[in-house]
Amino acid sequence: MLSKTLKTGADIIYQSLIRNKVKDVFLYSGGSIMPTIDKFYNGSINYYVNTHEQNSGHSATGYAKMSNRTGVVISTSGPGATNLVTPLLDAQNDSVPLVAITGQVNLKNIGTDAFQEAPSTQITKSFTKDSFMVRDTGELEDAIDYAFKLANNGKKGAVHIDIPKCVSTNIFEKKENNIFQDKIRELENTKFLYNENDILEIVDIINNSEKPIAVIGQGALGSIYELTSFINKNSIPFTTTIHAKGILNDNSDLSMSWLGMHGHAGANYLVQEADCIIALGSRFDDRTTGNTDFYAPEANEKKQIIHVDIEPKQFNKSINSHYNIHSDVKTFLNEIKHKIKFNIRTNRKERVKELRKKYPFKHNIPLHDNINTPQAIKSIDNYITENKKKTRITTGVGNHQMMTYQFIDGNYPKKIFSSGSLGVMGAGLPYAVGVQIANPNDLVIDIDGDSSFMMTCSDMKTIMEYNLPVKIAVMNDSRQMMVNIWERLFFEERYTATINNNNPDFQQMAESFGLKGFKVDNFTDLQEKTNEFLSYEGPSLCEYVVEPEICLPLVGPGKALDDMILFDEYHSSNNKIVFDKSDVPS
Repeated sequence: MLSKTLKTGADIIYQSLIRNKVKDVFLYSGGSIMPTIDKFYNGSINYYVNTHEQNSGHSATGYAKMSNRTGVVISTSGPGATNLVTPLLDAQNDSVPLVAITGQVNLKNIGTDAFQEAPSTQITKSFTKDSFMVRDTGELEDAIDYAFKLANNGKKGAVHIDIPKCVSTNIFEKKENNIFQDKIRELENTKFLYNENDILEIVDIINNSEKPIAVIGQGALGSIYELTSFINKNSIPFTTTIHAKGILNDNSDLSMSWLGMHGHAGANYLVQEADCIIALGSRFDDRTTGNTDFYAPEANEKKQIIHVDIEPKQFNKSINSHYNIHSDVKTFLNEIKHKIKFNIRTNRKERVKELRKKYPFKHNIPLHDNINTPQAIKSIDNYITENKKKTRITTGVGNHQMMTYQFIDGNYPKKIFSSGSLGVMGAGLPYAVGVQIANPNDLVIDIDGDSSFMMTCSDMKTIMEYNLPVKIAVMNDSRQMMVNIWERLFFEERYTATINNNNPDFQQMAESFGLKGFKVDNFTDLQEKTNEFLSYEGPSLCEYVVEPEICLPLVGPGKALDDMILFDEYHSSNNKIVFDKSDVPS
């Protein structure tokens, strides 16, 4: 038996997690990681075992998005590590702090094609904040501390630590003056760098602009008070990315909702006509800019595009902004707050009001008492509004995702969580697991599409395993609807790979896992069924059998941000609502 005074690498890993204030971990076991996993037995850290390593990674990401804590996922070597590639990239792209710890074969076996060996760090190094193998047990403590600091330093993101089995089983003897101590010191010396003269010029531009707009990203989530003061003092209209929806209330008289490919048409028009754009914690993603050759022509001509970002690598990546301020949003807003003038901007408020009235999000009304996805989502929003219960919503990726952002009221931050940049179908359910664990008292709803849900539906077992009262709303239109629409619009209706002819009965599937199942296929029963489904005390799933529905507006490929397919224009030129069942061969 090992002396109590001697500690193995696995002991150090566990103690390092505690020291970094980790309360919850998502993990999946296997040979190379077992010495570390064993330390969780009767330990103080809660751990959750998903049905797949990818789900574990997404749950850790959802947990981090909700909790402001670092997500932690642990898996074994080989396929355990490679199955984390998608959640690691998803977290990195969406600036979510995630630390992944994977097992590796013994050092002497590396390079021999040993059982469950994979070049894990070589696979993940190109897209994470850092990915490294710890080869010396004496460096483990500092290596893990470095990973947590790096994941949360500047633009948050993913860090991958690969640990050979022998490193986790060897006796720990701290190695002083190791490379990870140097790396930690470098992070502690990180400073914001920007030109003070730029600040004065920016203030002058904002004060004197006639048609400014603030484009708010999730980088502003920690600056709500400062942001509110800035917006209200200068009466600047604002729009958000999907991640920042609700950071300021959608119902504000300066709000133009969210922008982009399926965003509010009015937001896209305001950006294109603006003479000054202030991007706050937003990185000019291609889905929010359209064709960059035509982006914000007047602001471009006047050289009045201002970009505030904590990550300097984002500057001039897609848009050539004229003022680049390397700073967090709070620091920047505090820097300028006393220099910004009070301005009523009556004409801008009137313009926002006009655009909101002219271009509301719309949807069709199906015939014969049928329902479509927007109606189902609006019934969910009705329930949330009526019951006034703090609600967190996750989504898969596709039409249902965009319609969730269109038809769910954004009246507080962190209400909706999606995979943004990477667009991971199937992220909705494991995200919901993580969000529910982070906020056990909130109502958590996964609004999913049939195709997205099928990718990770096995995590219904995880929900039951830990008695998580997650609600799953499956929009079943038997299609990968967003791509199916693109086939209709841009590929001459060649429906090649988007039809689900043999979906399961989702209600019966849920009940086989132990969830309470519901199903609704008509408008007469819609609200009543939704209320029953969402008020159920335990885990539940409702299958909404919906007609196919196009999501508009739509900025097509290669088009300018204000060159959209609009709802009224599209339907005035199409005799059919969207689809008949006969449109697609079975």
